[in-house]
Amino acid sequence: MFRFDKEQKVFDLGGTTIGGQPGEYPTVLFGSMFYNRHKIVTDEDKGEFDKNAADTLWTAAEEVSDITGNPHCNQIVAETNEAMKKYIDWFVDGYDEPFLIDSSAGDVRAYGVKYATEIGVADRGIHNSINASIHEDEVAALTESDLTAAIVLAFNATEAGVKGKVEILEIGGAGVEKGMLDIAEECGITKPLIDVAAMPLGAGAGANVRAGVAVKARLGLPVGAGYHNSASAWDWMKTYKKEHRDVWAPVDIGTNLIAGIGGADYYLYGPIENATMVAPAAAMIDIMVAENAEELGLTVLDPNHPIKKLI
Repeated sequence: MFRFDKEQKVFDLGGTTIGGQPGEYPTVLFGSMFYNRHKIVTDEDKGEFDKNAADTLWTAAEEVSDITGNPHCNQIVAETNEAMKKYIDWFVDGYDEPFLIDSSAGDVRAYGVKYATEIGVADRGIHNSINASIHEDEVAALTESDLTAAIVLAFNATEAGVKGKVEILEIGGAGVEKGMLDIAEECGITKPLIDVAAMPLGAGAGANVRAGVAVKARLGLPVGAGYHNSASAWDWMKTYKKEHRDVWAPVDIGTNLIAGIGGADYYLYGPIENATMVAPAAAMIDIMVAENAEELGLTVLDPNHPIKKLI
């Protein structure tokens, strides 16, 4: 638990606050929807899905967020332009929270940022992500869009440690001549959210938390990651949980909490189905961090912080 000497940036993502010193604001939660083989999707190419099921899932996330005080954002994952349009339309027509524009295909992400701009919701859209593999067409689309927020990925293919993560952000590497933050700035991104690129156990997972501390100390920017990927890529656990399914939830959720103790500002926690598990756990960590922050001379700045709602 820390107080950073570096001034910590605080961003407004369409009404959701993220960043700051540990303990000042609650951890922001990103739940993924329409991901690969998501049961509510009936045709991933056409973007056909069970709207009632989607509403039920997102409403549950909203409700638990109202209880704990941890804001929820939607990580919208689409594999075609048609699907991206339908998913965004469903979300912005019914809900007010920010959303990630995500896909395994760069051209679909590019379409998503254009479409969010076209329909006037760019202030709620967050591009995912600016990374070492981003193509010029996607950079151009992001530059031409009205989006100001993006995930900036600190993945360095040649150096998985903290040094490599900081270098890819600041100066480039792994065949890229510019730092990811320079690319973000050129794209008009004024609200970069650093993803420290959580690695699997045995492949650099030890840097997951320390990298977040280093980035906040050096750059003062909000940090987070898909920390659960460290657990889901753990080969031993893949086998063990087949016969011991009850062990999976604490391991999966727990990967996020370790980072929360280290000052992470957001969790890309995975499937939206986990919202009701992760929010109370995140709130617990936020309360612990806030209590220690007060001893360090900091003040909780959000009236909806878990320490205000649950204690």
